[in-house]
Amino acid sequence: MKIVEVQQFGGPEVLHVIEEADAPPQSGQIAIEVKASGINFADIMARNGAYPGVPSAPFRPGYEVAGVVSAVGEGVQGFQGGERVMAFVPNSGYTSYSVVSAQQATRLPDDLDFGAATALLVQGLTAYFLLEAGNLQAGQSVLIASAAGGVGSLAVQIAKLKGAGKVIGLASPSRHDRVRSLGADAVLDYTQSGWSKQLLPETGGQGISLYLDSQGDLGSEAFDSLAQKAYWLIYGGQSGSGSGLPPERVWGLVGKNATLRGYNLFGNAAEFGRGIAELLGWVAAGKLKIEVTRFPLSEVARAHEAISNRQTTGKVVLEP
Repeated sequence: MKIVEVQQFGGPEVLHVIEEADAPPQSGQIAIEVKASGINFADIMARNGAYPGVPSAPFRPGYEVAGVVSAVGEGVQGFQGGERVMAFVPNSGYTSYSVVSAQQATRLPDDLDFGAATALLVQGLTAYFLLEAGNLQAGQSVLIASAAGGVGSLAVQIAKLKGAGKVIGLASPSRHDRVRSLGADAVLDYTQSGWSKQLLPETGGQGISLYLDSQGDLGSEAFDSLAQKAYWLIYGGQSGSGSGLPPERVWGLVGKNATLRGYNLFGNAAEFGRGIAELLGWVAAGKLKIEVTRFPLSEVARAHEAISNRQTTGKVVLEP
């Protein structure tokens, strides 16, 4: 099999495709001939040495795969050779062959593209459960950072499906049309200082009830547009700014009864089945659109570079 390994932290050039023998599935496991490996921004941070979940190198990146079952280990029920599946993996997801716990796998409909399927795992479930964690109520306004990206593009659509009032995306100008096509009511250019002044008019002066923040910048302009009892959920640190909460904002949080909290997907692990079932239902009904950008596994470095340079939209996958 072919698999990507990182021997030391660094830029895209540290990603190397190596070859080794396939390992047979053990008890409770299935083997998958991988057709698509999902890339997440956490992988970019891990490669740079900035992701807490990967404290040291060498390591093998990747948390999700989709493909065809090639072998079934002892004691496995519910799966057989030739079935199409997607699965979470603890690591080593950039590969042409994967052995995974059968409990982490889900059968796929015949008409669901393998690349699109990987979007429903880390990114799809993150968007789904973030909106639940933020206690989204029908008619409320939602602000979504990185709205053209993997999580953001799905969160825009899911927020609408869950009855949000105004859905406002943050994106660079070249991606505004893309975000609007997903159902966003407005898109703001976060690269321009003062963008937050446009938020309140978009919400009829009521403010944002939920802010999905992939940047982790506590100095964000979004703060000034939070509504009473708003939720500000941080699920990533893409900004790399490391800026803390300005002292003058403490009483603002208190006065608004606002909730500022972090979010980690695997806190909802016990509920993944419910989330995946609803996501698959929306896809089957044509209510959830998934854009996929594909790179050969051999060009993994180019894929990482494109993501880091914000040259991609939607889900980015590697194909063996």
